[in-house]
Amino acid sequence: MKLVIRWRPLVLIALTILGLALRLYGLNWDAGNNFHPDEREILFHVVAIAWPTSWSQFLDAAHSPLNPQFFAYGSFPIYLLAAVGAVLKHFFPSLGSFAHLTLVGRVISALFDSGTIALTALLALLLVEDEQPGRPRAWIVALLAAAFVLFTPLQLQLSHFYAVDTILVFFITFTVLACVALVKSERPLRWALLAGLGYGLALATKFSAAPLIVPLGLACGLRWWRQGSLAGWELLPLSLITSGLVFFVAMPYAFLDARDFIEQVSFQGDLARGLIDLPYVRQFAGTIPYLYELQNMVLWGQGVTLGLASLLGFLWLCGSLLLRRRLSAWLVPLSWIVVYGVITGGFYVKFMRYMLPLYPFLALLAALVGLQAQDWLRQWLTGTFREAQEQVRVGRERLGLLIGYGLLGIVLAGTIFQGLALLNVYSEPNTRIMASRWIYSHLPPGSVLTYEQWDDPLPVPVDGHDPGIYRQATYLNAAGQPQTGLDLYGDDTPQKACTLAKLLPTVDAITMPTDRLDKSIPRLPARYPLTIRYYQLLFSGQLGFHLAAQFVVRPHLFGITLDDSGADESYSVFDHPVARIFVRDTPYPYTPPQLFEKLVAGVSWPQPVNASSCSFSAP
Repeated sequence: MKLVIRWRPLVLIALTILGLALRLYGLNWDAGNNFHPDEREILFHVVAIAWPTSWSQFLDAAHSPLNPQFFAYGSFPIYLLAAVGAVLKHFFPSLGSFAHLTLVGRVISALFDSGTIALTALLALLLVEDEQPGRPRAWIVALLAAAFVLFTPLQLQLSHFYAVDTILVFFITFTVLACVALVKSERPLRWALLAGLGYGLALATKFSAAPLIVPLGLACGLRWWRQGSLAGWELLPLSLITSGLVFFVAMPYAFLDARDFIEQVSFQGDLARGLIDLPYVRQFAGTIPYLYELQNMVLWGQGVTLGLASLLGFLWLCGSLLLRRRLSAWLVPLSWIVVYGVITGGFYVKFMRYMLPLYPFLALLAALVGLQAQDWLRQWLTGTFREAQEQVRVGRERLGLLIGYGLLGIVLAGTIFQGLALLNVYSEPNTRIMASRWIYSHLPPGSVLTYEQWDDPLPVPVDGHDPGIYRQATYLNAAGQPQTGLDLYGDDTPQKACTLAKLLPTVDAITMPTDRLDKSIPRLPARYPLTIRYYQLLFSGQLGFHLAAQFVVRPHLFGITLDDSGADESYSVFDHPVARIFVRDTPYPYTPPQLFEKLVAGVSWPQPVNASSCSFSAP
């Protein structure tokens, strides 16, 4: 009996396994310090929840230990990690610690994103029409799309965080896949149920998945159009009911604690639209909607070659569907790209991860247009020489194939390069770890340090060292309460300059673990003239401090370094920020009154103030 080995599925499995291996590489990139603030926030709620002791306690939203009381993200990722952690803790008690539970979460994140690799390939197999035995064209698109997703830089990066994004993308891709299958399958009922399952879990992961109702409704409409009866539309309420039930099971307190849920989701919506002013979104001042997201996606998120190919694929598909004027199953993923892209791309807040739910579908379009370009080249070359001898025509056809594969190879090679270059930042210690080691080695115990509020203080615990051997500078804020850290995001007033002038001469070192503030504050020159001058004086050495150490890690591979300093802040601020340490000059050159005058010199205050109102105690 002849043994038939279907090698293409084996290649897809191998790509998925390779994707998981790359996503698990350098998973403990922060040496247990939880540098990602969103991940840290999720873990706080994971360790805080517990199973209710009674049904009545479960229903009591105010006192139920199962209520995370946190709805900026969905509850499903919180419950999932808590459940997995509880099971593993029975076998490995050490996994109950905060740091180890974080690593478990990152493994889960990597598993979900690896699953997205396979789902994207399956979606391609459903969508690409191919009547040839073995469906070679469909498999080419599927495997190429899987390879693109495998090496997409932003997906590799976000798999190293437990911050719901990879889980969300998995369920979105699963839902769209089920919607396409609902259109084309002879057994639509099961796919309607699976679409409802995916939609419910996506909503329970993050409420931004709500626009999935558009491709779901469109899929039912296409099913109805093909069948010519109500066989399609009657599936929509079934899917929505399934979604509601799944959402309730995975996120019960969206109903039981509805007021808090609605308030928090509304707050997040207002924040995304720029209606709420918080320091960590001021980096987006002056950015252009859609263009900012597109630029970051093409240059960094997908990488240059894949980003350009995705854009061409999107334009080609839109044009193709319009010219043919036929209702195709390709409309389902296209509707998601358009609806989600239009809604999210118009936000004031433009974190790169917000566009991640489009990445698998754009990668699929890049693979599709690559194969189509190969067909165009072959047809053009053979058509141009159709009167030539058969041998010449065959040669021209092969040349078209060769050029087409060459173009696909360039796109794939560029994606692999940028993906592995970003992954390579995990081959070195995190810059905050390096900065902390420098502090322990160069600053004596008892030194007075300060940092910037809305950022993390340095040093962090590493190599057995305790940050407690240093003192963080303390001062009284406007309310008379003691606090640490420079309040540089606070309003620019003479009192702010006065506080800086009194505090800085008492500080031995200013630590800046990231460039979050010094890159975002200059975007608002009318609001922060004093703080901008503070940074100018600090970086030029005129503030009485000098740059003693700087730690920079950029994406790099084969001796080539990619300068991503112009990318969105979120691309570097978590896992490879620029860390700086400024040490006070000895002797310090200014008295507090002199430093105050230097800080306020030439400053045009945001509103009329008495710029000289600062009192200093006599020496």
